[in-house]
Amino acid sequence: MGVLAFIGAALLVATVALTCTTLVALITGVDGLPQDLDVREVWGEHLENASIIHLTEQDLEQFPALNSVIRGDNRDPHPWKLEGSPNDDPGERTIGRAPVTGTEHLVLIESFGIDAKNPPYLEYNGAYYYIRTLIH
Repeated sequence: MGVLAFIGAALLVATVALTCTTLVALITGVDGLPQDLDVREVWGEHLENASIIHLTEQDLEQFPALNSVIRGDNRDPHPWKLEGSPNDDPGERTIGRAPVTGTEHLVLIESFGIDAKNPPYLEYNGAYYYIRTLIH
C-alpha cells in the first residue's frame, strides 16, 4: 500500500510541475518574457577610459532591434535635451526603445556584453551608445 501511495504522490508532483511549466511557457511565449532594448547615447566624461566596440553595417543587419533604434523607426528624432536624460545627466540620453526577442537579447549579450557591470560603449557613425534590456 505504501508503494502505491508513493507512486501516486510522485505522479501528482510531476503533473503539477508539468502544468506550471506549460502555463509559464504559454504566458511568456516560447521566446521568453517580452523585452525592450533600451539604447542610450553618451558623450563627454562617459567615454574616458571606456571600452569601445565599433559597430559595422553587418552588426546592424544582424541585430534588427538595435538597428531600428540607432538608425530606424524607433529612434527619438528630437534633439539632445537634459529633461530626457537619465538622472538629468547632460552627457547621456535615451534615444529609443525597440522590442527584442529573447534570442536576439542573448546574442547581443554574447556579442557586446550588455547587462554587465561595466558594459562597453558601442560606436556607430561618430556617436556612442550603451544598451540594456528592460523586461515588461
